[in-house]
Amino acid sequence: MPFTVILLVTRKPGLELSAFRNHWEHTHIPLLKSLVGDDFPLSHTRHYLDRDTALPASPANVLKGAQEDFAFDALALWTFADQAHWERFKGKWKREDVRARLEGDEEGWMDRGRLRAVVVGWTGSTGRDGGDVGWRFVGSV
Repeated sequence: MPFTVILLVTRKPGLELSAFRNHWEHTHIPLLKSLVGDDFPLSHTRHYLDRDTALPASPANVLKGAQEDFAFDALALWTFADQAHWERFKGKWKREDVRARLEGDEEGWMDRGRLRAVVVGWTGSTGRDGGDVGWRFVGSV
């Protein structure tokens, strides 16, 4: 059964949204992949909140709720083949030398004090045809 972790990630104060996204996509992800190798998640999906950068506070495009409910800038999903895969990744990710490199990089673009993460329980997914989609959907659009 796939094992999924959700992260809520907030950019470092004063950092432009484009710089946040660019660094995560082109620097941090390659760094993480190089440090954990084959134990990288099956999928590391990032969803960036739509924000109006023309306004000073860069408000999120909120459909329901309040701006303060969306203080983070992106949501990431790590999907692993199973819990054993997660444990192998976590074992590498928590090694002192790996943590030092990742945290050193994160200091430049992420507000680490506001980072939130949670393990997902059961996941369901339905395709437009009404059938179950599941893991095979990821990357096959």
